[in-house]
Amino acid sequence: MRRLPPMGSLEAFVAVYRGGTLRAASVELNLSVSALSRRLQSLESHVGRPLFERRHHELKPTPEGARLFTQIAPHFDAIGRVLGEVRSDGERGLAIGVPPSYASAWLLPRLARFRTRYPDIMLRFDSSGAPFQKLGASLDAIIVFAEAVPEGFESCELKPQAGFVVCAPGLVAPGMSVRAALREHALLLHSGLSKMLPLWLQAMGLDESALGRTEQYDSGPMLIAAAEAGLGLALTLEDSVRFYEGDARLERPFGESVDTPYSYWWVSRKPGASDVALRRFRDWLQAESAVRIEPTALSATA
Repeated sequence: MRRLPPMGSLEAFVAVYRGGTLRAASVELNLSVSALSRRLQSLESHVGRPLFERRHHELKPTPEGARLFTQIAPHFDAIGRVLGEVRSDGERGLAIGVPPSYASAWLLPRLARFRTRYPDIMLRFDSSGAPFQKLGASLDAIIVFAEAVPEGFESCELKPQAGFVVCAPGLVAPGMSVRAALREHALLLHSGLSKMLPLWLQAMGLDESALGRTEQYDSGPMLIAAAEAGLGLALTLEDSVRFYEGDARLERPFGESVDTPYSYWWVSRKPGASDVALRRFRDWLQAESAVRIEPTALSATA
């Protein structure tokens, strides 16, 4: 029987391939860059040819490297799933990548219900970034904010996001028209959600001539904080704010709800649905996401 390379070198190869850089893979595996590089070189020595082209800080797979990854990655992921299912303590652990805002605003306030229903499923959350690169390596599934999910993944849409304007209580006088409010106050926008403004204007029967001053923010929490501070009207997505009865830190002066192309998605590597614990968590997320709550006051999320 032909000797196989050390499992650590294969793990390093898969992590580097998915991460694209030695630095990203070293963080993923909690190894130094030099130790990771040695493992990769050991595998290349074993197969007798380079698996990556070195380009400054990036690594581009060679044709042989791409072929090797395509052949071994599904089996590597399957081994990880099987090892998780036969843990000696009888628990089934899931590692899920989540956006911080989604976790704090929506997921964590509901998580006790999942734990009550499935006490044997232990969850670990990772909000450190690069979710697609970690999927199948250190993460069983990810929740991502996007317009669509790339092909080749098991995915389902969780929470399509509506858009609306929020502001500090009393900033917009009762009965004030949208046009008048836009003349009097700045419209605060998220620079990463460029499709929201045209959709909102269309839904409100307006065009850009109705806009007065606009301000751009590259962070959802900063956008909401600016609205709370009375700096203007913030055009935001529904999950950027939370409703709390009796807590009127923000209000919706116009009461509109505009469909947007943005959504939260559940993503796993095929065939993720064959994993019972993974399927249970996904199905629970879908059921919770289908529940719509329309309280009267808003509170900002982190």
